[in-house]
Amino acid sequence: MADEAALKKMALEYAARMNAGDVEAVLELFSDDILFEDPVGAPPLVGKDALREHIAWSIECQVHETPGRPVTSMDGRRVAVPTTVTVRSPTKLTFSIIGVIELGDDGLVHHAQAFWGITDTTVGDGPELTGVAHFMAVTQNLAQMVNAKGSSSRT
Repeated sequence: MADEAALKKMALEYAARMNAGDVEAVLELFSDDILFEDPVGAPPLVGKDALREHIAWSIECQVHETPGRPVTSMDGRRVAVPTTVTVRSPTKLTFSIIGVIELGDDGLVHHAQAFWGITDTTVGDGPELTGVAHFMAVTQNLAQMVNAKGSSSRT
């Protein structure tokens, strides 16, 4: 069981290490049996090897995370933090997420969840799209990212 300060620090440390672009430093925060859901509802990543690929790909996409104020749970294991995440692959996508991490007794993250959906995502810097146009732009760009991820892991 961690104290509130340690839980909040872990959430902010993750964002700092992602922004620094150091895959191995990010992975040091996670247990070997990490269950990583990004987004919640998609098939989870299980274990550090699967997470390593995801983190490396995110860094290749120029990920930048801007965390808000972390909020802890009363069980001393979980912290939630609103975060704005921006990636470029090649189009700029910005996600408004709520991240929830659970620490084990070893002080490492054993479960991580990113809650976000289509309406929590914006494309580019231009005028905000709405309705079907927004849905199509987001889904097309997410599909391009997944396709690029698949081809970069095969090279």
